[in-house]
Parts: sequence; structure tokens; C-alpha cells
Amino acid sequence: MTQQKKQVSVLCVDDNPEVAEALKLRLSREKRFRWVGWLPQANDLLDATRLHGPTLVLLDLDMPGVDPFEAMASLSRECPDTRVVVFTGHVRLDFIDRALEAGAWGFASKNDGEGELLRLLSAVAAGEVAFTPEARAALKRR
Repeated sequence: MTQQKKQVSVLCVDDNPEVAEALKLRLSREKRFRWVGWLPQANDLLDATRLHGPTLVLLDLDMPGVDPFEAMASLSRECPDTRVVVFTGHVRLDFIDRALEAGAWGFASKNDGEGELLRLLSAVAAGEVAFTPEARAALKRR
């Protein structure tokens, strides 16, 4: 039985504080994950990533402030050891394509449930590009 032994640190960027708090509570129940913080927009994403060095960044797409795709591209260039997972309620093929072009390692629908999100986070932390079912379905419609 091989399991990932290193804890996966997670930074959340979502303008909805209730979503962030729910994620924090859920991830805190998993020994393999460690919550490192929350940002309500992507404006300070690079600075927060440099400060906390998260393994993963959960990034919403529908937020005020800087364009999340631009923030993702900057983060991918400047902090290549941190992997971005898009976590959104807006699952569209053009968003998936733009996210992958900007350096995302995963695309998760907020509609797919916590079990799917945890599976995806574990896969991305292990070095895989991953999608939750709603995102995979959008890709199949290509």
C-alpha cells in the first residue's frame, strides 16, 4: 500500500468566505492536507504563494480583482512548484482550455462534491493533471 506521506498544503482563492470556510473545515479533517490560508481575490496571489509555499492553490474564476487566468499564468511562471487547481461553478470548455494554457493542473466543479474534490487534489499533488466528472464531461463534448 503506497500512500502520499508528505502533507499537501492548500491556499484557497475564492471571493465567497463561506466556501473558503467550508473548504478549510473539510480539509482540516484530512491528515494529508494542511490549510495555509485564504484570499478573497487573486491580487495578492503571488505574494501569498511566496510567503506560504503551498503545494496547491484552489482558484475560483468568478471573482473581483485581477483576471484569475492572468494570475494563474503568473503563478505558474514564478512559482512552478505550486500547482493550481481551478475550483469553480462555471464549467465550460473555453474556461478549461484557458486554465490549462495558463498552467492549471486540475479543474474542479463546485457541483461535483467533496469526495471528487479530495480525489482531484490528491491526484494533482501526486503529479497528475486531473478533472472532476463535470469537467471531464465538458472535455468529452469537444
